[in-house]
Amino acid sequence: MPRRTTPTEARVELTWPGKVAPPAVPVAVEPLVVRERVGEPDAWADRLVWGDNSHALAALHAELGAAVDLVYIDPPFDVGTSHYLRKGEVEVLAYCDTWGGPAYLSMLYPRLSLLRALMKPSATIVVHVGIQVCHHVRVVMDEVFGADNFINQVAWKRYSAHNDASQGARRLGAVHDVLLFYGMSQTRTWTTLRAPYDKDYVAKWYRHVEPGTGRRFMSSPLTAPGGAAKGNPNYEFLGVPRFWRYGQATMEALHSSGRVYQSRPGAVPRQKHYLDEQEGVPLQDVWADIRALQGTHVERVGYDTQKPEALLERIVHMCSRPGDLVLDAFSGSGTTAAVAARCGRRWVAIDRSQPAFTVSRRRLRALTRSGEAGPFVVLDAAPAMRRGLVERVDEAELRRRVLALHGATAWSEGQLLGATRWSEGQPSGATTCSEGQLDGATTWPEGQLHGAATSSEGQLHGRRGEAAVVVAAPEERPTAADIAGWLGAARAAGAAALEVIAWTFDPSAHDVDAPAVTLWEIPRAFAEGEEARPTRAPRLSLVVEATPAGRTIRITNYAAVDSDGNWAQLGVDALVEWALDDRGDAAVFAPRWSTQRGRDGVMPLVSQAIAGEGRVVIEAVDVAGRISTRAID
Repeated sequence: MPRRTTPTEARVELTWPGKVAPPAVPVAVEPLVVRERVGEPDAWADRLVWGDNSHALAALHAELGAAVDLVYIDPPFDVGTSHYLRKGEVEVLAYCDTWGGPAYLSMLYPRLSLLRALMKPSATIVVHVGIQVCHHVRVVMDEVFGADNFINQVAWKRYSAHNDASQGARRLGAVHDVLLFYGMSQTRTWTTLRAPYDKDYVAKWYRHVEPGTGRRFMSSPLTAPGGAAKGNPNYEFLGVPRFWRYGQATMEALHSSGRVYQSRPGAVPRQKHYLDEQEGVPLQDVWADIRALQGTHVERVGYDTQKPEALLERIVHMCSRPGDLVLDAFSGSGTTAAVAARCGRRWVAIDRSQPAFTVSRRRLRALTRSGEAGPFVVLDAAPAMRRGLVERVDEAELRRRVLALHGATAWSEGQLLGATRWSEGQPSGATTCSEGQLDGATTWPEGQLHGAATSSEGQLHGRRGEAAVVVAAPEERPTAADIAGWLGAARAAGAAALEVIAWTFDPSAHDVDAPAVTLWEIPRAFAEGEEARPTRAPRLSLVVEATPAGRTIRITNYAAVDSDGNWAQLGVDALVEWALDDRGDAAVFAPRWSTQRGRDGVMPLVSQAIAGEGRVVIEAVDVAGRISTRAID
């Protein structure tokens, strides 16, 4: 083992521009919001968290304290490129890995501290990193977890060869990743695992093959060195007189069970040891028996950096026990959660990427349907992030930023309340509002536009071209009724169209079937500090069909922004999953039925029959990970 520093020696510490020491205790944040329940959870519910992991980890600490038995994280490797979700010809950005040295460490350092606060004294953390950053990350891990708690640096050999060392390259091929193992203490949970013998060892020692069974075996002497001086018995066995290791009865029992090998009559008998009965060699710190996923692997979901389940199974079995809690704060395609569920562990998985979230949820829903995983809840960090943003920046400033990113200008006073024209370039067809009424809308009290009182005192907020723009308040979920009211106000003010921008819409909003209305969503990344422009909300088209068993729902079309950025009817082939909740009055989506596109490309487009006449909420996910909701009353 490499030499370790001790608590009495000077500590080696890594510094970098922008390094800030994290607080000793995680700062309390707002709790996560339950977005969905899959199945019927018991006292404990496994958790898939959608949102920035720094907020999610702090919220989980406030709820759970130090409850985690195993942490596995596979953070970005700072390789200066982006990674994608690929399905057929569709390629969607999953996450950018372009941090650049100090920014990368400034991202990882506080998250390691948050993870440490969540870990039990017997817990282990495994950090999966690339060779570009492993040396820096290990020094940071020494600082956060203590150099004395270093366990191993494992080289995982992903490939047998790599084309980055092709002819003319002035470097060696990079074929391995690094797994850094740290414990919280010397009493950590640990199970020694064994690996199969390599083929050269087998060829050398297990060179015999048993006729009839094909079992490989090696042999060892049955004779006893030392003979009579050591009290070994002397007798004739299979025609050979010798001093033997065992008494005659034991030798006969070995022979009758087929455990004695005699190469020829008269040769000294030896004992058989079958290869398939051996435990194997204890695992070392080079793992070369698990390969990276290739296109032919059944478990592939198209996520660039997806890791093989066999790798996670090894870590989970080695560092935890059944019933333990496993946490992955960079969940990606959901492999850690899937493996933990199959291995009888509880789990928490976190990721902020929408493609990662939808892939993980689809994978875990399928496992729950098949009985391989239990119920789980989906928690959302976005509402708390939005509230935090509003506390830092007032709503008026947020609205101004959203309008600017949308390419809209602010609505002026002259364009509100009885406006007969747009200033400078008015569209034709504008009419005068008489005595406080809007054409096509009811009277609004004290200068407020009907249906818009919850959105910044009822104002139309901006204009873009010939369209009026409304920006919903952060906590507002515009309904069909809200949008109908805003549309009447916009038309009365002379606008040819209405654009509504919201953080999230009520499912009924998509029932507004007016070509003049477009719905736009504020990206979740905006609440996390990115200058992200509003994106056109996708639209799901449905029909309800009556059957003797009840209503069924058929998906008939799907529209969204295509790869060129144009709004288009993409059709049902663009969808990869859909689900429905026939208890649609609840604030939490609880799918009673769900389906997804199989490997053969087929997905049912008609739901099971739904009894009763209550509200049904339908949610569909397209190949790009976009989520579309509808409601049927």
